[in-house]
Amino acid sequence: MNDLMEKSLKAPNFLAVFINSTSEGIDRISYLPDDILHNILSYLYIFDVVQLSILSKRWNYIWRTMPYLNFDINSFGCERINRPWDLGMAEKFKDFINWVFINQCEDTVVCFKLCCGDIFGKGAIFRWVRAVTTRNVQELVLNFCPAGPFELPYCVVTCESLRVLKIRMDGSVLKLPNHFGFHQLKFLHLEEVELSNEHLTSCLFSRLEKLKLDSCNFGSMTMVDIASTSLVYVSIKNFVDNRVGFVNCNIKISCPNLKVLKYGAPLAKDIILENLFSIEVVHIFFFDSDDVMEEIGMCVHNMIKNVVSTSTLKLCHSSIGGLYGVFHGVRNFPVSFYKLKCLKLAVAIDESCMEVMMLLLKHSPNLEVLNLFSDDNYGWDENWKLHDPSESVVCLESHLKLIQLAGFKNEEKEIELLRFFLKNAQVLEKLIIVWECYNDILEEVSEEVSKFPRASPHVVVSFLNFKPKSRSRYRDNLV
Repeated sequence: MNDLMEKSLKAPNFLAVFINSTSEGIDRISYLPDDILHNILSYLYIFDVVQLSILSKRWNYIWRTMPYLNFDINSFGCERINRPWDLGMAEKFKDFINWVFINQCEDTVVCFKLCCGDIFGKGAIFRWVRAVTTRNVQELVLNFCPAGPFELPYCVVTCESLRVLKIRMDGSVLKLPNHFGFHQLKFLHLEEVELSNEHLTSCLFSRLEKLKLDSCNFGSMTMVDIASTSLVYVSIKNFVDNRVGFVNCNIKISCPNLKVLKYGAPLAKDIILENLFSIEVVHIFFFDSDDVMEEIGMCVHNMIKNVVSTSTLKLCHSSIGGLYGVFHGVRNFPVSFYKLKCLKLAVAIDESCMEVMMLLLKHSPNLEVLNLFSDDNYGWDENWKLHDPSESVVCLESHLKLIQLAGFKNEEKEIELLRFFLKNAQVLEKLIIVWECYNDILEEVSEEVSKFPRASPHVVVSFLNFKPKSRSRYRDNLV
């Protein structure tokens, strides 16, 4: 272990300014309180923190009482001692973790992070997890790939100090306990995990406030029943084309105090929303092909009619297309969103998307913000009208203050849409148009739009040039 430590003794760069000041007779950082130093060093891997022990007895004490332990095999190996990965490296990493536990004198571990891929067996991981649970760990983060199904250790389930649990397992099966536990757990984040049973509700949600399921597979489960009076945030995301894990599974969410619901995944067999009396933010993004558009439309309809009290609603292009299939030609939407303040839609500037957009505007009388992301544009038949002047759209008359259109391509129907908003939005304060790509005719188009008739005398029209932003990043923002 000593020869390993001697190979990399350079202090982290961000501490250099403080350490160098010692040569001038001023050591500012060493005199900071322990908890502040620990908080600063919490952003480093524990390997870097240990290196600082060579500076003085003070720094040796600081690392030995460090309550943030972050072990990452990737950082430990190639980045630190400049040698390729091999089995010998795994043994040295294992020895280093054991050495840290032996030499630590802190009774409380605020956060323990372990990223080790598939290099360790369950026994070693169990041993380290058991060690931190006996030290009242508050946040436990595990990123590994077990050889087979992994059952959560009993000591984790019964740990009274645990507040945050994050597990990533590269698609392996996670077996949850079949008894109650996690009495103090507030945040559960599962990523790339296959859930193998239906104990998700009864064991984990007694006091849970935030639940995130990212790229998780429900395997053979037929029901994911999320029922809790404590949950305020639920996010289910899976952008991998993995419909098999969803198509046979029903997802039910019944949380009377839930404020935020984000769903970005393939279409499940059914999505049931109940008792969402406190909901404020709803994001819906389906990762499916066009062959299930009708099913998506019915599902979105059933979802949004149970979240009418939300103040923010985001819908993806598939959701809009699906709703069009359900409500094409219908003048009245079955529900109204009286509390809706912000509406964000991923649309094509075509007849189907614009018809759904207008339906939502008509039934959101207090809407203040409308964000549109324009994808592919197909236009509409010359006989089709965006809006019947004889119909009242209350939000355009009295509440809509901000409209943003992103993905602008300077196409005819986009220009017509801008003309419509300027002509009908009577209290509009800002109209922001963001180009799809860098464009050198911004001034020319801006001048054209500036001549359009305006219902609001105070509106400011702004054209913003393109800023690189990947589709995946937009997708993540939408959900």
